[in-house]
Amino acid sequence: MNRLDKAGVLACMGALCFWLSLPPMKQPWAAYLAAAFGVAAIAKRCPLTRRDYVMVWLAGFAMWLALLQGIRLAFWPLYGGWIALSFYLAFYLPMFIAAARSLHIRFRFPLALASAITWVGFEWIRAYFATGFAACMLGHSQTPWPWMLPIASHFGAYGVSFIVMFSGATLYQCYQLAALYRTSVRPDNTASNPKGLSDAKFRVTSIAVQLTIVLAMIAASVWSLRSHDQWLQEQSPIKPLARVLLIQDNMPTMFDADLNDIKVGWQRYEQQTAIAAGVAGDRVVDLVVWPESTFGGGVPWLDWDKSNKPSSDFDGDSVEFSQRLKSVESSMDIKLKLLYAPFKSSKPQFLLGTDVLKVRSGEMSMYNTALWVPSESTADAEYYAKRHLVMFGEYIPVLSSFPSVLKSIGMGQLDSGRESKAWKLPSGAIFSASVCFENVIPHLLYSQIRELNKQGVAPDLLVNVTNDGWFRGSTILDHHLNNAILAAVENRRPMLVAANLGISAWIDGDGRLVRALPRVEPGFIIAEPIPDGRWGLWQSIGDLPAMILAIITLLPFAFYVFQKAISKRKSSNGRQETSLQ
Repeated sequence: MNRLDKAGVLACMGALCFWLSLPPMKQPWAAYLAAAFGVAAIAKRCPLTRRDYVMVWLAGFAMWLALLQGIRLAFWPLYGGWIALSFYLAFYLPMFIAAARSLHIRFRFPLALASAITWVGFEWIRAYFATGFAACMLGHSQTPWPWMLPIASHFGAYGVSFIVMFSGATLYQCYQLAALYRTSVRPDNTASNPKGLSDAKFRVTSIAVQLTIVLAMIAASVWSLRSHDQWLQEQSPIKPLARVLLIQDNMPTMFDADLNDIKVGWQRYEQQTAIAAGVAGDRVVDLVVWPESTFGGGVPWLDWDKSNKPSSDFDGDSVEFSQRLKSVESSMDIKLKLLYAPFKSSKPQFLLGTDVLKVRSGEMSMYNTALWVPSESTADAEYYAKRHLVMFGEYIPVLSSFPSVLKSIGMGQLDSGRESKAWKLPSGAIFSASVCFENVIPHLLYSQIRELNKQGVAPDLLVNVTNDGWFRGSTILDHHLNNAILAAVENRRPMLVAANLGISAWIDGDGRLVRALPRVEPGFIIAEPIPDGRWGLWQSIGDLPAMILAIITLLPFAFYVFQKAISKRKSSNGRQETSLQ
């Protein structure tokens, strides 16, 4: 057998192309080659051995280590998290090949369809399993080509992944057809291989149908993008939803900074806000956004019931407890006044990334939040508490049940929020917030918007506050931005991202970067997002189509388990008959 035909080699080539398609290389065309190499392994006629599948897993493990290497930069326990996550994600590649081969060979699915179904099915599974990880999908490779993204408004990033895999399979089949044609229609071989010629004609028809589907979907995407651009030109000028200042600087993370470093970081954010206010001048600013974990300066915001009862976690008397809380509350009032000072003509609202300490009857809960401040008074503030905590970053399985152990390695105990929040801006627009990697979970944003819709406060604008300073300017920032781009298209709403250390961005409803700041550089964006409001199937049914594909993907495994159970039962009955005889 030709060594280049071996499943392990094909998987290595596919993994390399997948890596090329995503940051840091950002080569969208390579995604189609990655798909073609994967399909080549699926299409192999001879059975794959255990060694083949091990080689495929190793290729996937190396690929994920390379894609996610920025995770290890956050702090030392995440070296283990980086390796463990890559180890786990690598299993999806051999499972994809095994399931697609079964659908194609046993269940007679067309090769392109079997490949696309199983790939998307496993992307959906990993978006949910073990709290969910939906970064670095195949569809994310297409963000540099906005004309490929409109399908996400109906089927999410899963739909973009489907068309890329389907196209890659068609590309492989074209190569396969060319090879078959060369061996079937040569003058010295035509008469001796009529079956090969007949097979070639059948494949031509099949490929023609697939190419028609691919080109029709791409044409529909291009038409959708261009028609919307034309409509915008006809409607020009369009009143923006709001004027929003996105502030970016460098707030040191808690593991590599003392309180003085954090204080200096806070002052830089204050200065950057003053500069942005000066540039905005007399124009009305509706909202100023600071990234996740930047406002508190090491001190949490208080959601306090003014109780004199001490917390069960507090060593001291109730009077001292209350005095400490009052001192914290007073310092927050001072910080707010400093932020509002540069804005002379109008007073904007603020959305500030900070921890919130909730005290009820002396019992304390700590949340990672987006804090909405509509005025200079702390009494009017509300907050959205992060609902999806990051594994190994904000909690560690098992260890999170032992706060003292977390404290010993420098981690605190965080609680997860329970409800979505939306707020109205002075312009009349409504916005909702997400924190950190919540926009990496497509179904979470979908469910939040649906929940707010039912409450009568459907957001016109999505805002994400994130502290990506943990990852030291690595490609994790680009992967996070890719998710924000697809989220904007899925929900047909502009998305604004305020990121500590970058990449802060203004993204329109078509997934185009209107403006983005360079990583690791201080700066600000004056964003004036325009309303979108276009309908998409995703807004009605979410990831239901992808879930159906996941069910189909699992059929071969269910069938295998069923066969094993039947075989075991027959074997058991046979032994019983023998013993009776």
